[in-house]
Amino acid sequence: MFNRCSTLLKRYLLLNAEHVRAPDADTWKLSVLRIILLIGVTLTSAIVLHSSYAAYQEGMYYVLYLTIGFSALLYATLGLRKGQIKLASASLTLTIVLAGLCILFFTIDIASARYGLLFFFTLPIILRLFYGNKAAMIGMFVNLIPFAVLINNEPIAPLFGIDITLPDTHTYLSSLIFMFFNFCLPMAVIRVMTSLESQSSLNLKQTKKMEKLVSRYQEIFNNGGTPSLFCDQQGKILQANKSARKLITQLPEPCQYIHQLFELNKPLSAGHRQKTHITGNPHATFELQSASLQLHKKQLIHCFDVSEATEHDRKFDAFKRQHFEKHYYDELTGLRNHHYWNSSVNQPVPANTQAVMLKLANLRDINLQYGFTQGDKAMARCAAQIQSALPASVNVYRLPGARFLVSCQHDSHQSKDFNAWLREKLPCAIQIDDNLVKLSQPLNWLGGFVHVTTPQSPSQVTESCAIALSQASSDKDFSQFDSNVVKLIRKDTQHRDKVKRLLDNRCLALWLQPQVSIDNAIVGFEVLARLKDDEENKILHPYQFLPVIEKNNWHILFTQKVLDNTIELIENWPSSIPPVPVAINLSGPELLSDLFYEKLLRRYSESAFLRERLKLELTETSVLASHQETKRRLTSLANVGATIIIDDFGTGHASLSQLIDMSASVLKVDREFIDRIDSSDRHRKIVQMTIELAKSLDMQTIAEGVETQAQLNLLVDMGFTLFQGYLYGKPAPLEAWHGMDKAITVGKPAI
Repeated sequence: MFNRCSTLLKRYLLLNAEHVRAPDADTWKLSVLRIILLIGVTLTSAIVLHSSYAAYQEGMYYVLYLTIGFSALLYATLGLRKGQIKLASASLTLTIVLAGLCILFFTIDIASARYGLLFFFTLPIILRLFYGNKAAMIGMFVNLIPFAVLINNEPIAPLFGIDITLPDTHTYLSSLIFMFFNFCLPMAVIRVMTSLESQSSLNLKQTKKMEKLVSRYQEIFNNGGTPSLFCDQQGKILQANKSARKLITQLPEPCQYIHQLFELNKPLSAGHRQKTHITGNPHATFELQSASLQLHKKQLIHCFDVSEATEHDRKFDAFKRQHFEKHYYDELTGLRNHHYWNSSVNQPVPANTQAVMLKLANLRDINLQYGFTQGDKAMARCAAQIQSALPASVNVYRLPGARFLVSCQHDSHQSKDFNAWLREKLPCAIQIDDNLVKLSQPLNWLGGFVHVTTPQSPSQVTESCAIALSQASSDKDFSQFDSNVVKLIRKDTQHRDKVKRLLDNRCLALWLQPQVSIDNAIVGFEVLARLKDDEENKILHPYQFLPVIEKNNWHILFTQKVLDNTIELIENWPSSIPPVPVAINLSGPELLSDLFYEKLLRRYSESAFLRERLKLELTETSVLASHQETKRRLTSLANVGATIIIDDFGTGHASLSQLIDMSASVLKVDREFIDRIDSSDRHRKIVQMTIELAKSLDMQTIAEGVETQAQLNLLVDMGFTLFQGYLYGKPAPLEAWHGMDKAITVGKPAI
């Protein structure tokens, strides 16, 4: 308890080590204020209580007012914080002045009244501590007034007829003076001296460190490998390190100025480098870097030897000049290449320019049939024939791969005429030397062209031609650039990126469609995936994202997310919805993924709850059944307790053979047959045969796509007991099914 109180007291009085070492004056000033005030309040508490009691006994209530006022002022000052030091110091100064005035003016006993003068004589110390030397000097001169009163030795009291003299006033004032001079002021001085000594010790340590740093810097400066010089503003060398002194000794005459050591074209300036050489030695090239030392009005000049680098630069420039053309010309054909086209002297392609990107479509066949060497020769011969067949006004460039770029400013013909003219100039066949036998190889050309109507950069023209070339085929060998194609490509790309972003950002939503028994009881749900686009505040339906998933082979990623979200949904199934099984769709590629299959099998093996609540609907059953490995894996899943549902029985995806090959226990009749069951006798017979077949195989059946009461009545008559369709409810989020009990109203779907 004592240690805790001591710690709190030190923290309040700012006597901890970090406070003592604090460099700012506000810390020690606040500490001194609190020390004086706390000691004063503590030691004078007995005097205040006793004098107040005596004044009360004597009926001298103005004494009570004074003691209460001074106590309130002291306690209020104690509560001030670091940001209120000026207010606190002013309050302390005011307290001392008021105390001295009250003693001087309201005490009749002249001996006791002199004690008030002593308070005034402490003011210079207080003013010096908190306000500086000027305030202390003013206090000294102002104290000449109380000194004159002291010399006069005449009583001033009582002022206004007020006398605060009590029987023990002399004792009170003697004790007050004793405690103020013996405790408050000494402790304040001790606190200030402690900070001064701490700062002095810290400054001494910093000085020693600085001396070491200066010594190290001097050593580094003298022994640095880079020649360095200290110069004045006129360039006179004041100090040089060892490396610089070696340079100076190379000169035949004494050197005192920097311009005598180096041949300078202009004065050195801070922050700028100047390349020069030693006087009389043009091969010794140096780069001078000047740094102004503004406090000393000197310059520190570093002299970097760049002689070797300068020689390397010279050789490299020669190398660049020698190999410049190789960068802009194709080595195989001798034509200007794509680098030349893209540079085009940094000028845009002018308007009314025809640009055609040509591709030798069967170069790959030539390479495979005759070898890459013959393929290169064929490209070189094609380039030579094209260049010789075209006039000088037509520019031909070789692009990477089997492509050429032809450009021409064409004023008198439309683009289609230019392309027809260009087709006539292209070689139709090329001679191939195969084992000393010359063979004529037909050439298949594809082209993508653009008519430049406004100035464009070469890269834009190339991109437009490449897009047009991508649309060319054997049926249409030359294709013109169409901005609508670009829009479609960009739109598809943006849509693909959005679908991927939504998948990666957990924007998958699971909608449920109920599966209902003949007595209108919900016996299960089919999980149907949606994507939530919060930015556009809309829901993406399967037809909007499944083609993208199929095109980019994201089946496994998508199905894994559906599986994970479904398991999470089952584990957190709301109590307001019947705890019935849910089914997710599998389309085939997922089961061929070892990682997906092993994870799914392990989950079914380890969780009886999952085996009861999660079913698997196979949508692409023809693909699954035709692959032996998928059939084996489906059998393994069925053996551990998974319920397998054939989702599309009766359509082109499923046949009778799948009922034998696949370990399915539930058959779902496709909506294509259910939709026409009330209008087509053939459809009714097929559905009737399907349910009889399922019953003979001991399989459950679900009629999918039930939308009308008439369809339901026919299906019930056929023997169906499980149904799914809009008649019972459209697919909807989980929230839409809250509050549903086991029964559902036919004809009034939830959504």
